[in-house]
Amino acid sequence: MQAGIQGKKQAKDRIFALLREKHVLTRQDIASGLGLSMPTTLQNVTDLLEIGVLRECGSAESNGGRKAQRLCLNENAGCALGVNIAVHHAEFAVMDLCGNIKGVRTIVLPFQDTPEWYEQFRNALKQFLRDTAPAPLLGAGVSFPGTTDGSEILYSHIFGLTHMGLERFRRCFPCPAVFDNDANCACRAESRTAQDSFVYLSLNETVGGACMLNGRLITGDTFHAGEVGHMILVPDGNRCYCGKEGCADAYLSPKALTVGAEPIEAFFGRVHAGDPDAMLQWDSYLRYLAILLTNLRMLYNTDLMIGGTVGGLIGPYMQQLLNKAAQYDRFARDIGYIYPCACREHACVTGAAKFALSCFGCRVLKIGGEDDEASRDF
Repeated sequence: MQAGIQGKKQAKDRIFALLREKHVLTRQDIASGLGLSMPTTLQNVTDLLEIGVLRECGSAESNGGRKAQRLCLNENAGCALGVNIAVHHAEFAVMDLCGNIKGVRTIVLPFQDTPEWYEQFRNALKQFLRDTAPAPLLGAGVSFPGTTDGSEILYSHIFGLTHMGLERFRRCFPCPAVFDNDANCACRAESRTAQDSFVYLSLNETVGGACMLNGRLITGDTFHAGEVGHMILVPDGNRCYCGKEGCADAYLSPKALTVGAEPIEAFFGRVHAGDPDAMLQWDSYLRYLAILLTNLRMLYNTDLMIGGTVGGLIGPYMQQLLNKAAQYDRFARDIGYIYPCACREHACVTGAAKFALSCFGCRVLKIGGEDDEASRDF
């Protein structure tokens, strides 16, 4: 008896996961895609329709006979919370079951590891959730600039933290929470299919990165995979905040382009206006960026995506970058593997919400159809 119940649960989980990836399918598509018998598929789909996890969304094209009904997830059945904790601010986002962002809010809240900060953070989050009135909250994904193994912050230079447990963060959330590096979360925001492979270069306040191969993030032995900002770009070059000389971060952080407190948008305005000094500085920046990108291409031989603040503004200058990259990659017939990011705003918080949805999405099956006191408390 127990084995039969477990088998039905696994079938429902698999149907749910398949529709998260494919979005719209017929019953026959589900049976074929998962290798399930049609009676098993029909029973489980009926159960999921009854508890409101799935809904019918129109008819498929007919090849003669009765048209098959298409199925999709009910976006209102549950939602995931995304949070990005940055140096000077925090962001919140709610994502529905279909991956659509339903609300975003940014608050000015410079990070401090103090009881007062956590109290302000918790109150702001409560207000955001009240205002957005989300569907059943399944879980939270949290992005921050540091390395984590899921149980503690191993290291965050920008926050000045080492080996700090995550419980003080977890207590701020009314649901289960998972944590990851900000570049990893931004990389997830750019992922479109379950088999994506690309390297994400994050050009934010600091330089970071992430590598996704066949739909899976590569974290490495000590969770530092993707820290391309600390690869040596210029031996004995400019000093990096990490203490080494010549790191990519010292040449490719947006701070390498701006003067004093100048916003990065103002720098690009000077480039667009033809300011000679800005154009010379930008040309040098693109040269270093091309070197780093073509080195990453040699290592991974996959697509490369430029994200972060610079990635959101680099679009008009892509051809200039590709021309420089062609000088350093003599193996490619054309440099068609470098792209600007698609998610130009709120990438980290969007990716954090997607992370939560992938970890906790199946909780909606419990909320919808099984006794789960904790879920009803959210």
